[in-house]
Amino acid sequence: MRLLHSGRLLIPIVTARDAQHHALRAIALHGLAHPATHALLALAATTAARAWDAGHRVAALHPPPRPLEHS
Repeated sequence: MRLLHSGRLLIPIVTARDAQHHALRAIALHGLAHPATHALLALAATTAARAWDAGHRVAALHPPPRPLEHS
């Protein structure tokens, strides 16, 4: 997980996204009840909250879907 780079914290949204990806991999590998999965999910939630507090919004990474065009 890339929490530090050259001794400095990375951009909070990048850290949050990395933590989420690691948590999803743990779920796929160990299942939801595994202690490592619990720890990574807690880390993902914490980093997401810090990113939100730093001003990063979910819409910045996940824009709303465009409506389907019917012909």
